[in-house]
Amino acid sequence: MGERLRRFEFRLDTPLSPPAAWARILDLRAHDRLIPFTHITEGMAAADELRPGHRFVACTMLGGVGFRGRRLGFDDVMTVEEIVPPAAAQEGHARIVKSGKLIAGGVMVSVTPRASGSTVRWVQDFGLARFPDAVGRAASWVAPFAYRATLKRLLRG
Repeated sequence: MGERLRRFEFRLDTPLSPPAAWARILDLRAHDRLIPFTHITEGMAAADELRPGHRFVACTMLGGVGFRGRRLGFDDVMTVEEIVPPAAAQEGHARIVKSGKLIAGGVMVSVTPRASGSTVRWVQDFGLARFPDAVGRAASWVAPFAYRATLKRLLRG
């Protein structure tokens, strides 16, 4: 059992300006609305309110109350380590570290201007703690698809 981290990366082009794409991707209120089964339970903020040291928690729950009155879910605890918002013609980037009991790793997101909008680059080191390595490998295979779909949803608004 462990939390061996696996890296994945993808890019998405959007017609949105870099500041608009940034605002949608890092708006925790939108994450709360648009990500299935997940709610921000601590540190809810808009993108322009995020600063280094900002801690937030996304709680993912399947169903309501589970076995013996316990909830079936987990908290994804994250802290913004570095954040530089983009300008119309300048790249922005953020580094967010995950420190929960279940999900480990971190995310580096950048938004770069291009002729007709911007490009979002997402690089994530992903690992599951407290699970056999085979479960972690399976989750790391699914994670890029889930994160990509979520980012597309956020960029659509």
